[in-house]
Amino acid sequence: MELPAKSHPVWADIVTGKAHYDLKFMAAKIFIGRCSRLIEEDSSPEMLKSCTEKLHGLYAKNTGNPAAQEDLKTISG
Repeated sequence: MELPAKSHPVWADIVTGKAHYDLKFMAAKIFIGRCSRLIEEDSSPEMLKSCTEKLHGLYAKNTGNPAAQEDLKTISG
């Protein structure tokens, strides 16, 4: 399992809906839904950066969670 770098485009693709993965980590699924709504209201680069960094941070803090590990395998390809 590898955590893609904070700057990796996969995080932005996930929060903007450009990439769809069958994610298992419930906290991430909830966060992504919230970010999608925030980005619809404010599509500024600052909002996108904030959401991508927070999503990365959520996975970084939960690398020991089995669902998060499974998601990271999926995201990393």
